[in-house]
Amino acid sequence: MKETVNIYLVRVSEHQDKTLYLERKADATTNDDYIAISHVWGTPETIQPTEVDGAGVVQLSPGKKDILSILRRDDVCGESWFWMDLFCIDQTESASISISNQLMAIPSIYKSSRCAKVLIEIPVCKTWQSLASRVISNPGADLDVFAVEELAHGRKCPQFLFCDPWFERLWTRQEGLYGHILDMVILNPVTCRRLQISAHSGTQRWAVEGSVLAKRTVAEFFLSDKLVYHGLSPSRSEEVQFQAYLDLVYRHRLDFTKYGGLAGPAPNYSPLSEAWKSGRITTKPRDYVLAVFPDIDGYKVPPNARKMQFPELLADALGQASIRERFEVAPKVPKGMMSVTTSKQSATSWVFQEPLNIGEAYDPFTVLLLAGPRAAPDNEFFAVAKGIALEEIDFSKSNFSRVVDMWVKVADNLRHMVGVSPSGPCTGTMRGNALSEKGLLHQYFFRRFAPSAVALYLPKSKLDTLEFRTTGVVSFDRVRDISEEVFSRELRRFLICLLCGTSLRTADIIFDTADFRIISTFHGKLLALIHRDTMAKARPEDFVLLRTSLSLKQGFLIAHKTSADPIIIGRTVIPAPEFWDSMKAVQV
Repeated sequence: MKETVNIYLVRVSEHQDKTLYLERKADATTNDDYIAISHVWGTPETIQPTEVDGAGVVQLSPGKKDILSILRRDDVCGESWFWMDLFCIDQTESASISISNQLMAIPSIYKSSRCAKVLIEIPVCKTWQSLASRVISNPGADLDVFAVEELAHGRKCPQFLFCDPWFERLWTRQEGLYGHILDMVILNPVTCRRLQISAHSGTQRWAVEGSVLAKRTVAEFFLSDKLVYHGLSPSRSEEVQFQAYLDLVYRHRLDFTKYGGLAGPAPNYSPLSEAWKSGRITTKPRDYVLAVFPDIDGYKVPPNARKMQFPELLADALGQASIRERFEVAPKVPKGMMSVTTSKQSATSWVFQEPLNIGEAYDPFTVLLLAGPRAAPDNEFFAVAKGIALEEIDFSKSNFSRVVDMWVKVADNLRHMVGVSPSGPCTGTMRGNALSEKGLLHQYFFRRFAPSAVALYLPKSKLDTLEFRTTGVVSFDRVRDISEEVFSRELRRFLICLLCGTSLRTADIIFDTADFRIISTFHGKLLALIHRDTMAKARPEDFVLLRTSLSLKQGFLIAHKTSADPIIIGRTVIPAPEFWDSMKAVQV
């Protein structure tokens, strides 16, 4: 049975002189009939303090300055009661509902609402909306042709609904997941810009189209995420996903019950890993915990949550019994690889103090959803090799092919490619950056490292048809003119992202303290990242290569053997299958 939660509700009413004011409802609960509002607050640079009758001064973005008139519209709330964070979260000490309970109630608020109204503030092209309506009315429309035409329109008029910041913010992602019905409300429809823009070069068109593609991909990822959240397989049908996309972006009403979806989250839904993939942002780092964890059964928001920093909140959340029973944390960036620390702390995950997005917040670790009740924690380390020698790597242009060959030989490239950050350079989707030296190199590296993973599933004829090449659009001949210093640095950054599954900013922080080495063992070679200062001071006989129960997620660990317990100072790639086969053969 659905739990009833006490909440605050408001509605827009009229004074006798027809001016609008905000009316509050006494003793409201999630059993009431109400609408939930989902919107983007705006940025600190754009929001302005605005007096709202019945609410006092609130911070409003430019597109919502006349907020009461907007909410009073028949296609928004009309005379209905509604919940909106601007007016319905009370952080004062005298609040009748504690702030921790208010935050915990947010999933229930959206799940119990009549519908969630999403306020879209950016300009949205009316012309393309009209053209898209023809597709919507044609049941046999070719989705591939529609997708191509959509991107072509975006080369000169990238004014699509999916370009709104609503698809970038973390809180709106959560609200979009919780709501069973999403009504998209366009606040600023505009005329088409295509005839107002001067001609672009082929490369510029490719880059602009790529930017639109990246934003559309974010919207498509949200829909795929929502499918899984509601217990629907994202691979069940391209047609279902396409229709859901049309519902959201062009019909402006997405109702997952018509696709057979259930109230989420589904039992197999992993909220933390899916949130990480979204790469969404929020103003306060602590919200990278407070926006996601309340949807996990048993999680409790600390009473002083608003006074805690992100690392404290994350440690508290991952340490709660209800979380530990269902999830296992595999550090991708061990703390000992980033700084000098104790033996016990060195194997735990390093974390950002102030991450800029949820990708960075969860970059340093992987959270695994357990299939059943958690067994006794397995924290054992098993020695794979002792007294290991370290070999430096040449990251020059002339040695690049050998670096690629080494990676393909020593790493489980498929596992690494599956685990890359969607916002990092290892996906090959960031076209706009290809106009710069760094971006061009990242595209170049992707086209050399990715095919070996994809080739495991595709015959060569199909592999050759994929967009690993950009003939006629972007020329990689420019790579010859890039300095060795830039080439070497960007190759290291790219490989850190590929090895650790992180974004570039995370990779830069890792590169400040760690560097690559090749490790030779009886079973073969491995590529490793090791704490630079410790590596410079220690002797080869003091290094130990360790494996754990999580090595298929985090690779092997490099330990520095001192007089006390070993201290973790680095990690390796996830070894290729041949390495594991050699280990098993020796054990037999």
